[in-house]
Amino acid sequence: MQTVKVRQQGGAMIVTIPREYAAAAGWAVGTEITVKRQGTELSFAPATRKAHGAFTVDELLSQIDQGEIAALNDDVKEFSSVESVGKEYW
Repeated sequence: MQTVKVRQQGGAMIVTIPREYAAAAGWAVGTEITVKRQGTELSFAPATRKAHGAFTVDELLSQIDQGEIAALNDDVKEFSSVESVGKEYW
């Protein structure tokens, strides 16, 4: 066990995690951790939450509106049959 001091940086209170403790936990600079308070004790653990706005490919594909895709394809159908006049590629 090591004793460290709480210090202030701006409006936050900072605790330095000894390098060997962080290395043993697999943490590096930038690692997101969660802080849990139980009475006067704090515990730290790697963050396991899903980032806001992060979806799996399956979740993204399930949100596709097939009717909207069909309407878009109908709207651009005339452009795909036109001969190119410059360096366009269809």
